[in-house]
Amino acid sequence: MATGLVHFDDPCFSWTESVAEAVSENTNRLVRWRGIDIVQKPTGWTPRDPKEDLRQLSSPLFLPEDQADTIRDAQARSQAGLPAQDWPNLVRATAHMTSQAAGLSSPEPDNIGGIWEAEAYLDTGLADVWTQERLAKVWPKTESGKFLPAHDLPDFTFSGRDPAAASAARALLTEVVRQQGGTPARSEDFAALSDWMLSVKADQRWPEVIALLPGTDELSEGERWRAVGALRRDFSAAVEQGKPELAADSVRTVAEKVDPLLRRLTQDPALTPLSPGRTQDSAGASVRPQRPGGHDVRRNPRSDRGSDGRR
Repeated sequence: MATGLVHFDDPCFSWTESVAEAVSENTNRLVRWRGIDIVQKPTGWTPRDPKEDLRQLSSPLFLPEDQADTIRDAQARSQAGLPAQDWPNLVRATAHMTSQAAGLSSPEPDNIGGIWEAEAYLDTGLADVWTQERLAKVWPKTESGKFLPAHDLPDFTFSGRDPAAASAARALLTEVVRQQGGTPARSEDFAALSDWMLSVKADQRWPEVIALLPGTDELSEGERWRAVGALRRDFSAAVEQGKPELAADSVRTVAEKVDPLLRRLTQDPALTPLSPGRTQDSAGASVRPQRPGGHDVRRNPRSDRGSDGRR
């Protein structure tokens, strides 16, 4: 089939529907796809500008030609009672489509502004991480599971639609978990955090990342917005330079800004409460105050999900 729209009678169509439905069921969110637009692209095709997906109410789903041919061959073999033959490409095709659908499960932003490259990188990276962690669970619910059962697959390895964005998103999530005291990050952490962040509008994710870090409610409004700007810039640099550690370093820098503020609160005599019957100059008058902000009840998507990452 030539490059262009996939027809309803093409095996790729029902297969794509099964993937989108499996993702929607797993996320409990509607995938922003109209259910009619599947576009076959040449093998080796570079995905379009991901910023387009962020601002569309619905988006086409794309399938490289070699992956489309793998799906058609798998269905033909299935009808003949035979398992799929090219399992590595079947995994790549299923993961590629799963990641697109996961990304389109996020809400459409109200107004993300004119420069949204960082948001697009993070959106793709989160969808790739989600797919890396959830593909084995999604697989049996798709037609791929009919072509080849999950237990017959050696692995579900998927580097991502954009491997650099996937690595940067994983590094960012790893550092968030570390700052929350959860070193090392586990599979369920990546599954839960990526799923939760995909449920947040793309233009609101950076402040939410900051809110996940202990003590960041001590930041002033100006410090908070400077931190948002730094996270955005550093994440883009991490993707474009292929250095995921830049994303982790940026999260760590934001967290480190909180420490001096907390030290000031605990060491400033003017902010230290007095014990009954003591004066400010009395020995032992200082009592270390409670850290404000109710950190023990801070929303944490790691804490209210099961091992599969769902609430």
